[in-house]
Amino acid sequence: MGTKLRIGVIGANLQGSWGVSAHLPAIAALEAVDAVAVATSRQETAEATAQRFGIPNAFGDPRALIDHPDVDVVAICVRVPAHRDLVRRAIEAGKHVYCEWPLARDTAEAQTLLDAAEKAGIVHMVGLQSRSAPVLTYARDLIAAGEIGRVRSAGLVHSSDWISAVFPGTEYLQDRSSGAHFLSIPGGHSIDALTWMLGNFKSLTSVVHTALNDLTAFGTGAPVKRTSADQILVAGMLDSGVVASVRLSGASSPGIGVRIEINGDKGDLVIMAAAGGRGIQMSNLTLHKSVDPGVLEPVSVPASYFHTPASLRANPPMNVGEAYLHMKEAIATGGRASPNFADAVGLHKLLDQIEMEAI
Repeated sequence: MGTKLRIGVIGANLQGSWGVSAHLPAIAALEAVDAVAVATSRQETAEATAQRFGIPNAFGDPRALIDHPDVDVVAICVRVPAHRDLVRRAIEAGKHVYCEWPLARDTAEAQTLLDAAEKAGIVHMVGLQSRSAPVLTYARDLIAAGEIGRVRSAGLVHSSDWISAVFPGTEYLQDRSSGAHFLSIPGGHSIDALTWMLGNFKSLTSVVHTALNDLTAFGTGAPVKRTSADQILVAGMLDSGVVASVRLSGASSPGIGVRIEINGDKGDLVIMAAAGGRGIQMSNLTLHKSVDPGVLEPVSVPASYFHTPASLRANPPMNVGEAYLHMKEAIATGGRASPNFADAVGLHKLLDQIEMEAI
């Protein structure tokens, strides 16, 4: 491996893929990493993406990308049901792996990937990009430094219209068995951000409900059944002694986005999405602090918390770019990336607990 981290991105179709909207722009803006290959399900779409971004290698078979000698890191940005086989293949090839969240369809599948990655000794990272967001990182540091005193309680609200217009090819996002649904994707990202800042749940109770069961496919009018929850309430106690609540609404129109309120005995912090309806991991977040009862003032994040170019600021690629820089450092120093597959397994288990504890 040279001075640049050479990345191959699987799942990079120009038509609306996360690989194209977040990963490739992030890589293109960073001096420390380089996109050397892309793969999609068809050779012609891979070549179109490669031409757009000036990438030397394009493959219609992701296995060819994994096996290419110029690829140091395999970034897996495809649908969740395909994660397991691609991650396994990359691990077997001795490649470092960045896999988008959710890591797998369920906890058992995620555990097998963690075990394989640890045995192989590769650096592994999961795409819980909220942990790379400068606003959340700064808020976490302020809390740890006692800026608002002892934290007593916290609440998170996420509301959005979870793909009620079902476009062709997105039906799987309504299917609980796919592992890619409202609780696992926007819910998982939001809950991970909260627990990363304040600590894990020690105990909880929950309500898990589907308000919108019957959907219609856009363009065809065909019926689509939603088998995953779109209304989730969680209340519990964190390891840190903080009383925490989470409300996730995926049947709102249009939704207000994300709001996290953290209450301490010397003040409060509030984190909000600048625009509604998007997941916390891709939202433009703002930070506020209470100064007087009912009065919030904006808090500026110090420049030292931003490691990506200004061109990536306030865009979804920013958090992905921050994550790649951390991964490069872990590989260079022989350390562990964070968040990694172990963090992913922990979050999978927490989401299982939320469903199992439902009243």
